[in-house]
Amino acid sequence: MKYNQMLNVRYYQEKFLQHAAFSEHYARMKMANADKHDLYYKYAELEYYHKSRAIHYKGLFSAKSTLNQYY
Repeated sequence: MKYNQMLNVRYYQEKFLQHAAFSEHYARMKMANADKHDLYYKYAELEYYHKSRAIHYKGLFSAKSTLNQYY
């Protein structure tokens, strides 16, 4: 496996972990502010954004890992 490909996989894994952690944090903040509608929706929006980014990066490093097996 080439060094640059390995570096990209690691980069995508790190970005996945960062966004997954932020998503969990904002989910907790959303629940803590369930009685305050403006904060609840603000945190719900941030949770959704980071969850979608985590899924995106997970797809990238999964695809890169699979491709690296063949090249």
